[in-house]
Amino acid sequence: MEVAQGVHRFGSRFVNWYVVEDGRALTLVDAGLLGQWSQFTDAVERLGRRMADVEAIVLTHAHVDHTGFAERARTAASAAVHAHPADTGGGRARKLPPLWLYARPSSWPWLVHDLRNLALLAPAVRAPQPFGDGDTLDVPGRPRVVHTPGHTAGSCALHLADAGVLFSGDALVTYDPYRNLGGPRLLLDGVNEDTRQAVASLERLERLDAEVLLPGHGDPWTGGVARAVTHARGDPTVARRR
Repeated sequence: MEVAQGVHRFGSRFVNWYVVEDGRALTLVDAGLLGQWSQFTDAVERLGRRMADVEAIVLTHAHVDHTGFAERARTAASAAVHAHPADTGGGRARKLPPLWLYARPSSWPWLVHDLRNLALLAPAVRAPQPFGDGDTLDVPGRPRVVHTPGHTAGSCALHLADAGVLFSGDALVTYDPYRNLGGPRLLLDGVNEDTRQAVASLERLERLDAEVLLPGHGDPWTGGVARAVTHARGDPTVARRR
């Protein structure tokens, strides 16, 4: 599904990952769940590309529903993986969200989806290349990094300024699979490593010029990032932490 010029959305109703086209070269933004590998290979073929055209994998953060098949893609495509060093302890990228949150009945469909897609078997990404706040990555699409800590210490958004697109990862989503709630919001309090910091990071997103918000969870938002942040601030998770 092309959601902006040269930007394609894949995944499922629970989790998103994206492919950015730049000429014939491709950048993978996040890597979903390990069980979605075949969807990725099919996507490359449907786009008329080869695995060798995948030049980079860029992670918004290192939770296993975003790093799922990144290591497999790295080796298959001989592509570098890029991530913020705060999420890559020991030179590897792999984090588990708090597993106790899956005890909520509203989380059970998400839990089943994760288990069916081999979430717990996702290998750590080896030798990720570090990036920092404000960096413009020399990868297809040339996204600019905006550090948005809170969900994880290394959470980052990726801004395609010329396209008016922002990949927000889990710093701002339009669907919370833990609560089964739609609309722009933060994820459930408890999923975030530091929800107060995640709330503060919304200010960084609010200042970005992008009409299209592409989150890690939920449908694309086309009403502008600032408006999405305004909606998110109405969520009780934000109100308790402001």
